[in-house]
Amino acid sequence: MSLVQVDGFNSLRKDTATGGVVNVDKKSYEAHKAQKMIAVRNAQAQKSTQESVTMLQDEINILKADLVDIKTLLVKLIEKGN
Repeated sequence: MSLVQVDGFNSLRKDTATGGVVNVDKKSYEAHKAQKMIAVRNAQAQKSTQESVTMLQDEINILKADLVDIKTLLVKLIEKGN
């Protein structure tokens, strides 16, 4: 594989055999990998947060239903007592 510098770009080389362009800037590549890792972690955290919110919403809905049942039973008890 023979690489020739691309005019106007210090970090780019062109493979003379395939015509492909290669970025040889290691710092830029490492920075890109770090940004991607951060993005993946943020996405995982957001997914986890959304799952927690959904679970809490389900629990709230169950509590609401339980309160409706308790209210209904209390109304029946009051009506029975009169």
